[in-house]
Amino acid sequence: MVNPPDLREIFDPPNEIVQAALNGDLVLFVGAGASMQLGLPSWSELALKVLGQLRNAELLNFSQINQLKDLDARKQLSIAYDIAEENNIQIDLRDQLTVENNGDSIYKAINDIGCPCVTTNYDEYLAPRFFDNLDGSKTAPRIARISSKEKFYAYLLNEPGTVVHLHGSISKPETMVVTTKDYLAHYDNENVQEFLSELFKKKTILFIGYRLEETEILEHILRRGSVDSSKERKRFSLQGFFQSQEPLYYNLYNYYRKSFGVHLLGFIRDHEDYFCLHKIVKSWANLISVRKPPLVNDVDYIDEVLGND
Repeated sequence: MVNPPDLREIFDPPNEIVQAALNGDLVLFVGAGASMQLGLPSWSELALKVLGQLRNAELLNFSQINQLKDLDARKQLSIAYDIAEENNIQIDLRDQLTVENNGDSIYKAINDIGCPCVTTNYDEYLAPRFFDNLDGSKTAPRIARISSKEKFYAYLLNEPGTVVHLHGSISKPETMVVTTKDYLAHYDNENVQEFLSELFKKKTILFIGYRLEETEILEHILRRGSVDSSKERKRFSLQGFFQSQEPLYYNLYNYYRKSFGVHLLGFIRDHEDYFCLHKIVKSWANLISVRKPPLVNDVDYIDEVLGND
């Protein structure tokens, strides 16, 4: 057993993350815990809202919804979409995944770091702000938003301003991975598996917004990416714990390190709950300097895509 760093409310980023940003190798992997801080729904809340749409359409009653509430969120959504399809109605998630003002939020802090992002969230509030310095001037960032799995290529993450929506995005509903059937087919897709494998092999990853209740998604992604328990510290995850959960933190730290080579960075939830995460990421934005990777990295990635030796 390895003793993890103490649980703290705020702390500096590990040196490996700082150096990876300078090398152009840092990618932020953003989950629902970040979007929930904007007021967007959790998986379970989203499922209930969708079931509510079916009740308003008189396809479900309160008794039926109450029975479905005992299932996990993905099963609820899968059943809801089956009912909608059978009755030729369209489920609309746009209103549920939109906020009027994201202001000084964790998304702003993530965007201020400026490195490429991968997200399992459908919303489009991720927009990394990276500025190229050319002859003393600054070039505004160009946001490249990729949501179709046919276009998932790891070399795209060499370009700051890139956001890969691993589960699709709200502006392209046809790309959204929502039901269990969608989920299984998506992660069986060869291009998705290759993308994740290259991502975890070539980049340093920081997971943000994957709470304890969402670790099933995180572990599935890591398995599909063929992540091993390498001794090299290239994968990190910011996760919150109450101080009373310190034994759980210790056990999970060693579990993720041994199973996936992921190093938990535990923060204390006692005083600000998960909103402490915003404070941490905001402070890190001032300590992490992002640069573009050298051109040779792009050439290496493209050679692999083309199958060259």
